[in-house]
Amino acid sequence: MKNTDLNLIPIFVAIYEERNLSKSAERLGITQPAVSKALKRLRDIYNDSLFLRDSSAMLPTPRAMDIYPAMSAALSNYTSTINVNGGFDPATAERVYSFAVISGLGHTFLPFVFSHLRTLAPNIHFEIHPKFSKDTELDLRLQRYDFVIDAEHFSPSFINTHHLFDEEIVAIMNKDHPRINDEMTLAQFLAEEHTVVSGWQVRSSMMSSAHISELNSRKVAYRSSAITECLPIVEQTDLLALCSKAIVEKYLPIYDVKYFPLPLAKKHLSINLYWHPSRDNDPGHAWLKELLIQQGVLFKNSK
Repeated sequence: MKNTDLNLIPIFVAIYEERNLSKSAERLGITQPAVSKALKRLRDIYNDSLFLRDSSAMLPTPRAMDIYPAMSAALSNYTSTINVNGGFDPATAERVYSFAVISGLGHTFLPFVFSHLRTLAPNIHFEIHPKFSKDTELDLRLQRYDFVIDAEHFSPSFINTHHLFDEEIVAIMNKDHPRINDEMTLAQFLAEEHTVVSGWQVRSSMMSSAHISELNSRKVAYRSSAITECLPIVEQTDLLALCSKAIVEKYLPIYDVKYFPLPLAKKHLSINLYWHPSRDNDPGHAWLKELLIQQGVLFKNSK
């Protein structure tokens, strides 16, 4: 490979991450014909199509998937030598960060983070959106959000992730539940009808058998869009619900409910931070990512 071909590395990475030639050109500040010409040169070098066009995106071939990690690492290593000082001052920065967040964290973790952020970066603002879509990779690749905070689930290897903390999950029910008194067995748990938090685009529960296998056997009678909507339903019916212990204890003075530990082997939900690797070269994004990770440790220790 000639030395001048090193210019193809950021173009390959951009196409791989954007899945679109025009978006890649916009990201790199060059013309789309220049991106197309570079892609032709890449195809000649690797003797492979690298990307195949379908109705909505440029899809990577297995060869492109193989070389992406090395290409991305090379670009990140080079860029890090340029942005050593970051060029981001949180005390004066004015910026809005967008999040897609699993239901419930807007009552616990995010207020914890934002209250700390106000002293460090008073002009940085948050936009919090419900985590409705199942396609975390697409949401981040299209930059619909800067970060996704969600329960641990399978994601492609090129989506970056960091474990923030574990959330203890409990079963809640009416304080005067007619069949469950001082304890709850697995048989009782599965015999009752449940209310669950569901996604907007799908009818599956946000806390499902993908996280805790026994939940596949629940009888779902009521679906809502937020965990706090489950609390009044539980209070006024004999339905059961799953909820973060931290949220339940916050709302016990308001709702006439009680809770029990889950009668399951797994009683915790792993909460992860997700972001797209293309954002690692953004000093402001990198700064907030590190802050979120640090706050995750503090939040875990405060519980």
